[in-house]
Amino acid sequence: MCRCNTPHLYEDTIKEKFLFACNRLFENRDEILENCRMMQTMLTDCTEIDEKQQEVLQEMEVVSELTRKYIMENSRTAQNQDEYNAHYNGLVERYEKLKKKSLSLHKQKEERLAKRDWIGGFILELSKCKKLLTEFDEKLWVAAVDKVTVFQDGRLAFVFKDGTEIEA
Repeated sequence: MCRCNTPHLYEDTIKEKFLFACNRLFENRDEILENCRMMQTMLTDCTEIDEKQQEVLQEMEVVSELTRKYIMENSRTAQNQDEYNAHYNGLVERYEKLKKKSLSLHKQKEERLAKRDWIGGFILELSKCKKLLTEFDEKLWVAAVDKVTVFQDGRLAFVFKDGTEIEA
């Protein structure tokens, strides 16, 4: 049986080290805010996704109209039903592929918008802090901290949502 060598940490110790890391982070607050705003703009731009989505929707309309016309033609004129079914199934398959692509683009856009909100929350909380912190702020913790690594010697490495890592 393997035993964990990570030390036990008390909540007060974690909060104290968080305050230390935040205050170190705030030393470069203006630079970090500017970098976050640039990151937010670059990483969350949905223009290309919107353009692709529009193209896919237009193509879906075309395929849908072709399918409707093909069905109407089959109802008016006698056709080889094997050929008709093969062509019809091809149109349906094409439409389904476009539908999947549309859903994938929608998901990508949602992820980017969620990232925009995530970065925006970090920017908001960081911009509120004009002075050194003296007490723990749970909202700041949620908005600012991406993850914390605990080392065997008791050190903590705080990784903030902008990617900055500070050991405490």
